[in-house]
Amino acid sequence: MARRREIERKDPVGTYSAIIVAAILLLGVILAGCVDESVEWGDVSYRQSQLGDPDARSARMSANLPATGLAGSPCIASIRTASGVGELFRAWWSSKRDSSVVLWLQRSEDQGRNWQTPVEVEARDRGGRGCHRPAPGIFYDPASGYVHLVYFIEASDGAGVFFAHSMDKGEIFHSPVPVVYGNSPSVASVAAHGDSVVVVFEDPNSTTSRIGIVLSHATGHLFDQRGQVTPDDVQATAPWVALEGNRIRVWWKTPNDSAGRPERVGYRDGTWR
Repeated sequence: MARRREIERKDPVGTYSAIIVAAILLLGVILAGCVDESVEWGDVSYRQSQLGDPDARSARMSANLPATGLAGSPCIASIRTASGVGELFRAWWSSKRDSSVVLWLQRSEDQGRNWQTPVEVEARDRGGRGCHRPAPGIFYDPASGYVHLVYFIEASDGAGVFFAHSMDKGEIFHSPVPVVYGNSPSVASVAAHGDSVVVVFEDPNSTTSRIGIVLSHATGHLFDQRGQVTPDDVQATAPWVALEGNRIRVWWKTPNDSAGRPERVGYRDGTWR
């Protein structure tokens, strides 16, 4: 015992260091239990499907769709649109001879009466699914002029959901950013407000049908927040999302085994912290 006191007197720094390290570890454990998720979610609710729910389509979506030459034939069912005051954007897949695809975007300044030259957004797909794949998700923010796209491809460096955006109304797109890697084709949706971007998607790595989410305050250049929208016991597919300020609402389709019954739509509101 005397020997121990002598060592402590000779090496007080080591003793105090051990105490400090222990305190830091304890503080880390306490803080870890207090960390909140990126989104504070409310309860899950349901309603019946209604007019205007995705994937609603109209004849003007495919009117005057341009030929894309060697880029293949357009996948008409994949056309999705986003609009602003007097403007309309449409995105679609075209399938090449080897059944890989190219993602295109086109802009109209008169709500679809005339269309500008299409812009190639994504051509890295190496899969063989052709048109048998989820349609892209698209969002246009009229206040900023930003166009956002999310989509599933099978690229040479890995399959998954990717995000691409343009800051000049679709003229030039930044390099795509991975949202989530996974081999299962996933429906994804995007919403944005200024530099804030939210992407929801069918989780390609889950053994059950559930919805994941990633968030960015950096215009989608970096998604540093991610989580799960639906509880583990809720079956959910084909999500779509809306963002207003820091309020998020996510909808999804619910598998229904009852023949003849209208499809139920689940939804959940959240506050982005």
